[in-house]
Amino acid sequence: MTAVNNQNLLQLRFIQQAHIEAVKPSFNQLPDNPYADGAFRKRRYSVLKFADNTVSVQPSKAFVQDDSINTFQGNVERVYENLEADLVNSDGFKHLLNEFKQMTGISDERDIEVHQFRMLAIESDTPPAPEGIHQDGFDHVCVCGVSHENIAGGELLVYENKESEPCFKMEIKDGLFALINDRQVWHNATPMNKLDADKVGYLDCFVFTA
Repeated sequence: MTAVNNQNLLQLRFIQQAHIEAVKPSFNQLPDNPYADGAFRKRRYSVLKFADNTVSVQPSKAFVQDDSINTFQGNVERVYENLEADLVNSDGFKHLLNEFKQMTGISDERDIEVHQFRMLAIESDTPPAPEGIHQDGFDHVCVCGVSHENIAGGELLVYENKESEPCFKMEIKDGLFALINDRQVWHNATPMNKLDADKVGYLDCFVFTA
């Protein structure tokens, strides 16, 4: 396996655990997801701007991806509840937004779309990313690991192209901040399985896009 080491394709950081601990409790309040992936992914979604340490929540909109990008549920307008106000205005979450802006170099005027996920391991080989190897249609995609419980798998995979073998693989540990150049490489995640079949298994993460 050859690691992608060009920082313009993939950048990795680890967030201080104090900031991760601060945002963890909000994942316990995620609502059910009424769409095709709802059996194994709870979710919130907001469009934000972040400038001068202030978060501005933009008007709610449906999240939709073309079926050329998302073969699992493309061309479906999906409406999710916004991130909770207490989370959005917390110092821990603002730290994550600041890291994302620093790594990407985006302007204060740029929208940042944030997905808050709890990915549940509900059966053998539950897919964290049901669309498989994919791009999301943005310049920047960042996966931020927050918490995991009773799972094996769920590792981040990065590919030079859709037909290649993965050139990078890494566990999405608590605090991992992985920024992917979505125009240049593809990504996916390995299936998840419970370590103890009688207990709940999940992976909590944010996905930031711009």
